Amino acid sequence: MNKLNFLDFLNAYLWNMFALFSTAETVKFAKGYEFFTPIDIMATFFGFCVLTILAYIRSRNNKGQDYYKYYMRAFLFKLLFTYANAAFYIIFYKGGGDSIAFWDGSVKLNNLFFEKPFAYFDEVWNNYPVEHLRVNFNSITGYPDGRVYEESASFFISKIASIFGFFTFKGYILMSLIFAYITTNASWRLYEVVLEHKLHNNWHAALAILFIPSLSFWCGGISKDTVMWVTVCYFIVHLNQVISPEKKSTLKNWFVLLICMYFFFRVRSFMLMTVVGPLVFAYSASVGRNKGRKSTNARFVRFLAFTSVAVGILGFFQSSIGSEFLAEAQIIYEDMTTNKTYGDKRYTLGDVSYTPLGMMAAFPMSVVAGFYRPFIWEALNASLILNGIESMVLLYYTYRFFTGPKIAQRIQRIRSNELLIYGFAFAVILAFFAGFTSILFGILVRFKAPVLPFLVLVLTAHYRPEREEKEAKEAERELRG
Repeated sequence: MNKLNFLDFLNAYLWNMFALFSTAETVKFAKGYEFFTPIDIMATFFGFCVLTILAYIRSRNNKGQDYYKYYMRAFLFKLLFTYANAAFYIIFYKGGGDSIAFWDGSVKLNNLFFEKPFAYFDEVWNNYPVEHLRVNFNSITGYPDGRVYEESASFFISKIASIFGFFTFKGYILMSLIFAYITTNASWRLYEVVLEHKLHNNWHAALAILFIPSLSFWCGGISKDTVMWVTVCYFIVHLNQVISPEKKSTLKNWFVLLICMYFFFRVRSFMLMTVVGPLVFAYSASVGRNKGRKSTNARFVRFLAFTSVAVGILGFFQSSIGSEFLAEAQIIYEDMTTNKTYGDKRYTLGDVSYTPLGMMAAFPMSVVAGFYRPFIWEALNASLILNGIESMVLLYYTYRFFTGPKIAQRIQRIRSNELLIYGFAFAVILAFFAGFTSILFGILVRFKAPVLPFLVLVLTAHYRPEREEKEAKEAERELRG
């Protein structure tokens, strides 16, 4: 399509959309939300074009690098599942659900900015109880959902989204696309870090980080899951710069790590444990790779790592935070297992005792749930079938990992690489939290989404080294022959 034809097409599209929606009744959903006004349609189309052009320019500028062939595919893959996620909330939930509530809160904040700018910054910088809702907001600005406003973590997402609301004409779908674009670039940075370690071929690394359907679906739109995934990506990218023996850290790396820690604390505080806990193992692997695994320094760091983990676990259970976690987990479990309003798609961990020992006893089954469930026979409906297929693929990679004569070598490779050991520990901890507290498959598949990339990375880390080793032996035999 030449330039003139494209402009003609764009002009005709915009005029047709304007004519259609100026004569038709605007589609309305729960709470009077409007998603398909003429300005929404035009702004979303324009935003899609701008984001696609930006992605294309980046891909074209790096076309000399072979792995960049996946960038545009990853971007379009993310957009596809972000559209699906938006449709899920608009159609299935009829304009309800947390994602739309977060967006609605951002719209009300944008209205507040134009009505009372200082009140906007007051709301952004402070966390108020729900009783404060009517102090700054009024009938002109509209009121955010009280449940979102009351929970500081939820309203924090609205505050982040309000920044983009100034450029999206307050459109839900366009704002979702911007979140998707940011997520694509964060994932791409993590993908490049994985390739730097030269343990995976380009396809396996891309599959793990860029092309997992459930990760793209849940971690692409306006949600806590998206913010957490972006934060995890940048945390690991800059952590790699800090602990890798071949790299030099800068002030920027430490600054970004602190910002990431703040985001974890504000949105899901338990994520602090999932990202900080594995650090000692990653540092141990880094020292071992730099000094030698049998060096005194490496042995001391390994001893310190295991001691720190043991002390951390004991301290967690002895603290008020641990007690509150167990009490809340018990309440959630009892509610989810007895209240039929949540649906029938749920799982059980057996007879769970909500004590430190009971929690440890439930650890294996919780991790299995966080890694592999729902199994394919548990996912025979439209909303879970993709997760069931993902489970089959993960079980296949797990089978391939534990079969063959080189199991010890594969495990040793994971232990000796800081990225792999960090990813494995992160996946185990987050899988436990997700499996132990979710109970409903619909909640589990959201919480466990960030687990899957690191599980795939660990299970596929042997393909490239073993293939290169095999090719080297074949080449040596040919030279001798």
